[in-house]
Amino acid sequence: MKKIILSAVITAALAGRLCAAVAEDSKIFTPFFDMTLGEAAYMPSVGNIFSGGSMNTQVGLLAKITRKDQLFGLYNFNYSGQGFAPQDSKQFTDRSMSHSYNIEYRRSFGQKFRLRPGMSFANDYSRTGANEAWKSGLYNMNSSGLQLAADYVFDFEKNGIVSLTYLTKEIKFPNYTDLLREFQDPNNTANANGGLQDQKLVQITLRPSWNNFFGGITYTRQDYTGQKVVANTGVYGDTKQQDKTTTFDAGFRQTLWIFELYPMVSYSMHRSNQNFMRYKSLGAVGTNLLDGSSDVSFVAKNYNYNELTFSVPLDLNITGKWAVGGAINVTSRSYTDRPHRDSDNNYVGAMQKNLMSTVTGSIRKRINDVAMVRLFYSLTAASSNNKFEKYMPSNYTGNTFGLSYQLSY
Repeated sequence: MKKIILSAVITAALAGRLCAAVAEDSKIFTPFFDMTLGEAAYMPSVGNIFSGGSMNTQVGLLAKITRKDQLFGLYNFNYSGQGFAPQDSKQFTDRSMSHSYNIEYRRSFGQKFRLRPGMSFANDYSRTGANEAWKSGLYNMNSSGLQLAADYVFDFEKNGIVSLTYLTKEIKFPNYTDLLREFQDPNNTANANGGLQDQKLVQITLRPSWNNFFGGITYTRQDYTGQKVVANTGVYGDTKQQDKTTTFDAGFRQTLWIFELYPMVSYSMHRSNQNFMRYKSLGAVGTNLLDGSSDVSFVAKNYNYNELTFSVPLDLNITGKWAVGGAINVTSRSYTDRPHRDSDNNYVGAMQKNLMSTVTGSIRKRINDVAMVRLFYSLTAASSNNKFEKYMPSNYTGNTFGLSYQLSY
């Protein structure tokens, strides 16, 4: 879900930036390229030392058809290897890879208004095990969608733009398997693999930007076509799952004397009608709350949460090529209806809360006008009142040593 929202935000921001950048450009073709490569070693307080790499590449081309008509195409490749991640998101060993394609037609009406209809396609792949093939990932995802965006320019001198975007997508998970359904009815694999995670997504985004300040509000609704809501009897009912997320974000990018500062903050409210039935042991599967077993617990609205994320990166330019950097990144998630668990997998007391903080120090060298390299060290501290960590760590510290390279023009 976060990946979908973040991708839409970046695409909208990039589109607005490119519009402003080429508004007075007379060239027929304007290329865009941005690539970031990274490799790091991770040393967690729990588990073994491991390494992971990352790569994010965007390749775009803006074609000027007439004075009022433009065509923009963007390809994005993203690979995320092993690494630390906020609790309840993924394990250290998880890896993901995605290919996305966006085509956008732009039509200007006067000097202040512009319409941007477009279409997008994406293929996302995941790997949770070392021997798992990319094509067999449980959460592999294919999507296709349409968008309609409108821009209003209110300040030409300081790139003041307000953008409104409507996006709709069809999302399919071809390899998804419901293990609980397979266990309860091993002879009915069609019921277990019948597109349960397939969904229709609708997203509406309003984003103003001015003088390197930006912000926005994004509303996302996911309507599952096959997944039903779990009842307190331990079986799926007739109601289909529906998730809603509202996200507010703001930030700016400024250069003050020898300082480069680009902080950002976002707040998300995720709501889902999906419930959760917890079985403490395999033998408890098939029982329900009416049996009076302490090995069975039912949590309504188990996946509802509020999440605050903020980051404060800062670079201090020592010379024209060298800079010393620092950054603070914090993600705080509070579940609204899910009690936390003790080490024996019992629900106890207050609602679950997660906190992940990362402090980073770095040295950056600018090779030329389009390329730079950065050597960095990060200290990560993850904490949670959830003490049951058999499947995913919630409380740990970690050290990261890494190197990244960026090429952009």
